[in-house]
Amino acid sequence: MPNPPLYLEPFSSTSEGRSVLRVRFWRESAHIATAGTPFPERILSGLRRFTSEFEKRRLEPQIIRMRYIRLSAVLLLLACGTPDPAPTQGVETALDPTAASVLALKELSYALPTGRDTTMAKLDLYRLDDGHPRPLVLLVHGGSWMGGDKSNFAEAAPAFIPWWLERGYTVAAVNFRLATRPGSSSEVGPKDQVSDIAHALAWLLADAAAHSIDPQGEVVAVGYSSGAHLVALLGTDGRYLEAADLAETRLQATVSLDVHAYDVPFALSLMPGSVVEANIPLIEHLFGESEQEQLAASPIHYLDGYVAPAMLVSVQPSPSERGTHGYIVAEAAKRYSSALRSRGHTAETFHDSNETHGSLAIGFGEDGDAVTAAVAAFLDALRRSPDELP
Repeated sequence: MPNPPLYLEPFSSTSEGRSVLRVRFWRESAHIATAGTPFPERILSGLRRFTSEFEKRRLEPQIIRMRYIRLSAVLLLLACGTPDPAPTQGVETALDPTAASVLALKELSYALPTGRDTTMAKLDLYRLDDGHPRPLVLLVHGGSWMGGDKSNFAEAAPAFIPWWLERGYTVAAVNFRLATRPGSSSEVGPKDQVSDIAHALAWLLADAAAHSIDPQGEVVAVGYSSGAHLVALLGTDGRYLEAADLAETRLQATVSLDVHAYDVPFALSLMPGSVVEANIPLIEHLFGESEQEQLAASPIHYLDGYVAPAMLVSVQPSPSERGTHGYIVAEAAKRYSSALRSRGHTAETFHDSNETHGSLAIGFGEDGDAVTAAVAAFLDALRRSPDELP
């Protein structure tokens, strides 16, 4: 079976007498990443040719970043360094060689209820090494509920974690049980994943001082793709936090980056019939067979009680893209935000026409990134209005 394709993401350029492009690249399913690889002009020329074919636009040396450019393995191997070694349990290392005050504690095991499979109960903690307790941001990866890894944020989005650190947060990227496939002997679905995430949060807060977390401080949950659905459920259905011995009000805000499952039946109604029909076993496995079961897996079903202020980010499709993933996500976000506001809850939306589902998270935290600016404005508004927070 051939290896999965390699991807490249240029994220900065410098001028040192020649054109240099700094990149990060990885395999689609292996999460391999190497950052800061310099590209001489001969390889940059090759990148321009491939870019013309795959992105239909030129890559100039001054462009800060491009999005998900699929290249041939031959070209990538010319520039590829050795992947970073797997992190060691409980060993603190600098997040970046130039930022010695930032420490990463990898593969920490968090506690789950007795009898639950703890294989995936791991998290990576990033903190400033200054001894000060800080608010917490919990990062929840995507992967269609059945894949992905906590390392995605650090490996595929080079500015994502540093941006939160610079804003004064301690950052925890969490793993959880992955949803099983139809016909599996064990049953794990989105509700089980939200439960794992709630217990990860409880574990962090139980020993907050040791993790540089303010025990009474702000907690924000950020999810991408399917992870955006999970944090939305965490912020609406208080039973998950209560089962982990936390008050539902302990989560002060959620940021959902590009997902359609706020209202599962509504999202399904927007999908082409052929797509739904082809995926019925998977849909029923993840969300249930009946509309009632699917609503029970939908954040929009839990708006009568406390709801953490929500930021909903999606791509903005063109009118001609009706029925596509981008269209469904944008429509779902509009419907969900309207429902939140009609119940008196805080909700903000941002639709970016310059992004795709794959690129939306990659540039987060970079200077000039529109999604980052929208999230920052949302969080700043909450901090300026204490009555918005419990």
